[in-house]
Amino acid sequence: MCSLSDNCEALISSSYTFTLRDGVKFSDGTDLTAGAVKASIEGAINNLGAYVNSSGKVASIIDSMDSPDDKTFVMTLTQPYYGALNDLTMTNPMSIVNPAVFDGDSYEICAEQTMGPGPYMYAGDFDGTTYTFARNPYYWGEAPEVDSFKIKVIESNDSKVLALRNNEIDAIIGASCLSYDAYSELSEDSSYGSAVDEKGTFTRYLGFNLSEAPFDDILVRQAIAYALDKDTLCSSVFAGIEMPADKMFMPSKPYCDVAQEAYPFDLSKANELMDEAGWLDSDGDGVREKDGQKLDLEIIYSVGYGSLDDAVLAIASQLAEIGFSITPNGTDIMTWLGSVGSGDYDFNMYQTYGGAYDPSTLMTNMNSDVSQDPGLLMISSFLEGGNDLILEMDSTSDLERVQEIYAEVLGTIAEQALLVPVSYTREYAAWDSDSIAGYDFYSGSRYVNVANIHIK
Repeated sequence: MCSLSDNCEALISSSYTFTLRDGVKFSDGTDLTAGAVKASIEGAINNLGAYVNSSGKVASIIDSMDSPDDKTFVMTLTQPYYGALNDLTMTNPMSIVNPAVFDGDSYEICAEQTMGPGPYMYAGDFDGTTYTFARNPYYWGEAPEVDSFKIKVIESNDSKVLALRNNEIDAIIGASCLSYDAYSELSEDSSYGSAVDEKGTFTRYLGFNLSEAPFDDILVRQAIAYALDKDTLCSSVFAGIEMPADKMFMPSKPYCDVAQEAYPFDLSKANELMDEAGWLDSDGDGVREKDGQKLDLEIIYSVGYGSLDDAVLAIASQLAEIGFSITPNGTDIMTWLGSVGSGDYDFNMYQTYGGAYDPSTLMTNMNSDVSQDPGLLMISSFLEGGNDLILEMDSTSDLERVQEIYAEVLGTIAEQALLVPVSYTREYAAWDSDSIAGYDFYSGSRYVNVANIHIK
């Protein structure tokens, strides 16, 4: 059993008991009870449907949930799972909401009012471009500095910067909302405050269609790993904000500080490996070929995660140095998923999930029996024990064994160059220094906590 007074981080169990904090209310003044916790998690599971494994494994292994009284919530799992407590911290989908949201169309209700117990609540004022939020009078914690704020919907990143310069808005928070070039420009202007989160958000990586030539050859994959000049990529394309990545996850992530093969930038080594693999430029056009197939390939990526156009072009240019001709293809996320899921692709640029999803959910999705991530489906076939190894990791109560499996899986990925890490991303923000003194980044990636904005 585990209660909030215990050291839960070091405990794997199949049953957890949570005692709720006193005095927590939803924004309509109703109490946050154990029954609300139960209803929220049940609602999340129902909404996830077939994708129940995509947002943490815990949702798929719940045996029962009970609320013996208003302050006590008991969750029993069908098996031990080392990531259970971590999964429950996921803002999406595990946030606790007012049970009233389940009395009708949940999506419509949540679009019209705030259903949580946080420091702010939607004021019901949306004019087509701007949402207004105000303090939640029932918030249990310390009152935030800002009484109310507005979220302005501006699609173009360039237009956001113009709005900040014209005093239409006070801050732009998040890497997805502000280009690297624009951030660099604003950070050098004394009229604006700026900050970069020291914590990494997620890892950008190259993934391959491992069932097709040339990427069914380990030598080719390793050659690509050696050919990437990540230092130049991060300094030139990512303005020095993103950090070169030599491992699949930052070592600070749980269980991820393990020995892994590293591939320092070495064009000579990369070209040697390509020669050894039998890919040669016999006609002198700069593009290698083998058995009548030229290395004329396409790299796909999702433009929905910020503009990666410059990064992909830079990678294509670097790989041209070892005989590849790469055509970038930026698509929406659904097209990306369809192409990778059907196997209709050469290789892709993607990223880990970030926040509480890393590393446990990504590791679980290396099990091809349950994975909803088409880019990871082939990984288990390269692991000794395959899916069974991932299943063991997700069901053992032995933390030392969990650590051993992480070392084996991450070590195999690196040794085989099944995925090639490129960079560790970081969040950043810029604001009007006349009105805002600073911002403390939220612990979850891609989320903005307005209560962490400090005003002058």
